[in-house]
Amino acid sequence: MCKIHFVPEELPSSLRGTSSSDVNADMNGDAHRPFYESLFMLQRYLFQQLLGIQPGHLFSRKVYADPAHATGDVSEMCGEYHLVPRFLAVNEEPLLHVEDLHSPNRVGFAVGRLLSVQKVLEYLDASSRLMIRDFLTQVDHQELVDCVISTRINGLPGAFRVDELITEPHEVKTGTQDEKNGNGEPPIVDLVENGVVTRDGRHVVIAIAHRSEGARNYDGAKTKKKIRKWQEQGAFLQLSPEVEPYAEQLHPAQCNLTGLRTDIFEVGSAMPMVLKYVRHINLLASFENTMGFTFQDKALLRQAFTHGSYVDVGMQNVNTVEATRSRVRLGHMFENVATLKRSRSTFLDGDKALPGKTAGDVASKIKQVAQKHLSGDFKEEFHSRFLCPYERLEFLGDAVLGFLVASSAFLKLPNADEGFLHQTRVDIVNNDNLGKMAKAANFESLLLSAFDLTKLKEETKAKITADCFEALLGALYKDQGIVPCRVLLGKLMDMHDAELRELCFLSTPELLAEAKSYVGIDRAAIQQWSKYTQSRLLHRRFTTRTGVEISNTHLWLQTMTHHSFQKPQIDEDEFIGHDPSYERIEFLGDAVLQLLSSEFLVDAFPYHQEHLLTQARSSLVKNAKLAIVARNAGYEEFIRMGNEVKKNGNLFVEDVLADMFEATLGAVFLENPSDLAKVRAILERLLFPRLTEAIRRRQWMNPRKVLMHYIAQWSRSSQRQISCQFKNIKVPATSSGNANVGLLVPKNAENGDTGSTNGKTADPPGHAVALYVNNFQVARAAGRTIAAAQDAACKHALKLYGVKLHDD
Repeated sequence: MCKIHFVPEELPSSLRGTSSSDVNADMNGDAHRPFYESLFMLQRYLFQQLLGIQPGHLFSRKVYADPAHATGDVSEMCGEYHLVPRFLAVNEEPLLHVEDLHSPNRVGFAVGRLLSVQKVLEYLDASSRLMIRDFLTQVDHQELVDCVISTRINGLPGAFRVDELITEPHEVKTGTQDEKNGNGEPPIVDLVENGVVTRDGRHVVIAIAHRSEGARNYDGAKTKKKIRKWQEQGAFLQLSPEVEPYAEQLHPAQCNLTGLRTDIFEVGSAMPMVLKYVRHINLLASFENTMGFTFQDKALLRQAFTHGSYVDVGMQNVNTVEATRSRVRLGHMFENVATLKRSRSTFLDGDKALPGKTAGDVASKIKQVAQKHLSGDFKEEFHSRFLCPYERLEFLGDAVLGFLVASSAFLKLPNADEGFLHQTRVDIVNNDNLGKMAKAANFESLLLSAFDLTKLKEETKAKITADCFEALLGALYKDQGIVPCRVLLGKLMDMHDAELRELCFLSTPELLAEAKSYVGIDRAAIQQWSKYTQSRLLHRRFTTRTGVEISNTHLWLQTMTHHSFQKPQIDEDEFIGHDPSYERIEFLGDAVLQLLSSEFLVDAFPYHQEHLLTQARSSLVKNAKLAIVARNAGYEEFIRMGNEVKKNGNLFVEDVLADMFEATLGAVFLENPSDLAKVRAILERLLFPRLTEAIRRRQWMNPRKVLMHYIAQWSRSSQRQISCQFKNIKVPATSSGNANVGLLVPKNAENGDTGSTNGKTADPPGHAVALYVNNFQVARAAGRTIAAAQDAACKHALKLYGVKLHDD
């Protein structure tokens, strides 16, 4: 037994029309016009909400919900024959007049009780007896197109959609007076030897043509390449069957009307999709009830469980063989998704791009730069909100999950060092563990994919459900923020491993209490320090210079303290808190940075998938960029490090600055654990505006990738294949003064000194390579690894070719 539950929904005001009680039963007058136009809009709205598509190919004429303010946008337009009930009654009587029974559209613009099944069958029986000859003599012959007719082929009954009327001009010969009728006009002969004369007498319909284009396998799939990609992972659940093209030319005198138009079959072919959608929504509602949360945007929840294979293979269009055959013979064809070229403004109402959150609103600038500088690997992908793969939500959810675990572990395990905290997070967020938690919550029953899960490999299934786990957290974060995400994660961990939750997880109230306790641990002790006043002045100078506000001086000192700052390398009266350096709090700040940068990128690139988002994030949060941000903001002056390190310069300052920057983010979060807004404001001012430069310079690409990018471009423009290869060469003897001429070794990015980094002697090169382009040696370089040597050679080659690489 199948039970369908209908959920009440508040309709947009544009869909509301005059109620049925306000409409006269005779259906006359202007009072009815707003109502039936609202019916049209309601049908369009329901089809979009349920199926995520716009049936624009059905619109035979333009009907606007508000003609006085119509813009001409297709999204405001609705079809006159779409989903309107045919058989309606008011006061137990049919609305249609006798002449309306022979009208080609037979649409009743009203609401009321449906006619009884017997009445409907009687009507169908009566209309099916109506010959095409009679129809053509009473109605414009073009109105027959898209009607369904019945006939016999080789003695067997069949029904076909009318796609075209084959006509030829008809010349009416003027007869004698005896041949004229009483009005003195020539008689109209409706039946001739070759066919039927149309009502206007100008054409003869000699044949009715049906031309079914058929349906291919994977009807609605994007590309064969994507089909093959998913087929490599597992067997599909079912396939949309192939239907061969079919054509018939029928004589009009041998055809009858059925009383139906083709869109009734469109509705029929859509019903399996509607029922699948209703069933899935019902499962999601049950899941919400079990987990104790309710999504405001249900589309986000559905996206979290929509695997890319479901969209790419066209599973939303899969039907039975019989349904597909009837669909292509009597109804419409599903168009290939890749050929629709939909405009989001037209077809995706309510799925507008989110405005940029950076200072000065750089969203438009980001888009302009992205369009100019992103390669073909990063194309925008437009999806309906109701049929969208979870990759973007998974990208965001991965950061949400990392933050939730990191913040809990940091406060739950106060004595654990950074390495232990990092491993703890890995143990919790790895795909194997997430897959087990997802299995305990029965995520498989909610998953929309092309695969037969009973035949799918366990590791593949675990990876998909783990991705759904992260996507669900990303969806909930976008919908309601971080607090419900923490509640959900706690419940899912409880269902899988209650002990693990007890050991490593904090609820929101527990987190707030622990954060408050952590911040206050050293507050009293630092006030007894002899240099407290001096440190307060330094703290105020840091706040003024950088704009980063950390209220507690002892917490600020912790974020400035390198692990070398310990006895005996420091003075006896120096202050060291319960956490001796920034390493632990930097671990927390890194998680905060990953979360907020992921959120920013999802909003900045609303139509790009996970591949670009990951690459852009890697360039945005890498140490080199964070170090430049920290140095420009003025962090370097306040570093606390041991005397030996200061003396010998045995330190990579760039990494220290990056770690300090992340540590300050962690400190700001600990002082404001219930609100990420203050940390977000810091990043919007200092870091996020640099995204445009990262895109313009393709900073996620190492020199090798940049060179190959240009080599490919030059090959296309010259229409000649340009070869590029590396050859290993002898490593130079750098200790002597006889180093090979033209051989490069890595340089310090700050001062250009070869072989040293702030006083630290670099490891001797272990590999050397020569770069050949079209068999000509262009550059040579050495490095500690082959990859480092190749990068150095490519960087030199790019410089020779006039391409400048930027460190920032």
